[in-house]
Amino acid sequence: MGLLILKKGKEALDLAKLRWLLQNPLSKAVVNELLEKDESGSFRVEELLDSYPERPPSLSWFSFQAANKVLGALREALTIPPERFKQALKHPDIRRTIINALLTINEYGVQTPQRFHAPLMIVWNLTWRCNLRCKHCYQDAGPLRGDKSSNELTLSQKLDAIRQIADSLVPTLSFSGGEPLMDPDFWQIAEEARNQGIYLSLNTNGTLLTDEAAAKLVDLGFAYVGISLDSPTSEFHDEFRGVPGAWQRTVQGIKRLAHSPVSTVLSFTVTKYNYQTLPQVFALAQDLGVDKVMVYNFIPTGRGHYSAQLDLTPEQREEVLKMMYDYSASGGSVCSTAPQLGRVCYEFGHPEYIPLAHTGPGRAQQLAVLAQIIGGCGVGRAYLALQPDGRITPCVYMPDIEIGHITRDTIADVWTRSELLKSLASHQGLKGHCGICEYAAVCGGCRARAYAYFGDLKAPDPGCIKNRDYYWAAVGSSEEFCVQKDVPSLQTGTV
Repeated sequence: MGLLILKKGKEALDLAKLRWLLQNPLSKAVVNELLEKDESGSFRVEELLDSYPERPPSLSWFSFQAANKVLGALREALTIPPERFKQALKHPDIRRTIINALLTINEYGVQTPQRFHAPLMIVWNLTWRCNLRCKHCYQDAGPLRGDKSSNELTLSQKLDAIRQIADSLVPTLSFSGGEPLMDPDFWQIAEEARNQGIYLSLNTNGTLLTDEAAAKLVDLGFAYVGISLDSPTSEFHDEFRGVPGAWQRTVQGIKRLAHSPVSTVLSFTVTKYNYQTLPQVFALAQDLGVDKVMVYNFIPTGRGHYSAQLDLTPEQREEVLKMMYDYSASGGSVCSTAPQLGRVCYEFGHPEYIPLAHTGPGRAQQLAVLAQIIGGCGVGRAYLALQPDGRITPCVYMPDIEIGHITRDTIADVWTRSELLKSLASHQGLKGHCGICEYAAVCGGCRARAYAYFGDLKAPDPGCIKNRDYYWAAVGSSEEFCVQKDVPSLQTGTV
């Protein structure tokens, strides 16, 4: 596999050079010094960030020069003005990210893909309440979920969870649901998260985004809001979401945020009945003034298990991946939960188009080396999920796999001790074509999709064209989801 390249002027930093730069004995000595703690219990690197670009008295000249050079290169790659960069280094979520990265290098070195010292993101399904009745809901949320809503965490437990997330060096928290804005505690919890200096994002259906709600999100410093819209017109969206008039209310919600300081994202769940409208959705997104489009996989879990015929075939998904690639190549900003997008970018010769989480392809072009480190499914490596009742799960699309509970376990302990997470973090032992794929470092397949189809977290992702035989054996010629016993042998390799 070719090496991803980070270009800086005429020089290029490939993965091998990055490993050498970060893992040679001198670099290890610098990292160790930066991770020393002072009398107050703070890391030395925090003193460096406080004084940047000047050298703090307690830090050796060599460590200061090395760390300052890395920070300078990062600022240039991100094209951030010096004063703005200096202020950014004082923000708690940036500090958590930097400390997390240093601890990661100290513990794991540079891996492809990378497992981090602590999750880079926790997605919190805050509530089972929702004002819509979406066919694909992995959470099985809705207006009639009073039976489950009584089991949700109390306000005190939610506030404790926020503080634990901050203490665990997790920089990013994404509220999801259900519909988070229906949780009566949402604004109080969000304010506590803001006070803890956590990077905040929200996934919402947009129907409750009034002028007042939009203004509150801006005031609370939300950095990213994804708003679900599944069609360029109302007919399909309203039927898919189960409530007439939802499309119009969602569009109005998007308009209320689109030109605010919040990065506003149109979230599109792709199915076999709407995938051909994706180019029109891209055009609508531009008309609405959103910052990017997020294309979500449909995963047949939760209530989606009963609507599994909505899922794309591997052939249809390949068309969607090509649409996303073309949109990115034309200058559009797109992300996706389909890890195969990394493989498609490679196959078309432009790995720099691989989107990196909440960044867009514009940044990825200058930080492309990170795609091989961060790229692909983040379960067990960079990402963790929290359920409304406090259960900790590997992924929002694995709501029934409990690996801990926020009221009795710490995030740090679950992350460090869970053998399941360690297994998921590794792309070793994957079955089907996933086990031999040359693009495993930037993909690895969707583990939730594999589990939904085969009940096996290491099974091949049947959403990939390279695993098409597994998909067709699972669904049968009727194209209706039905896991059968006569699927191809789930061993490493191809059928």
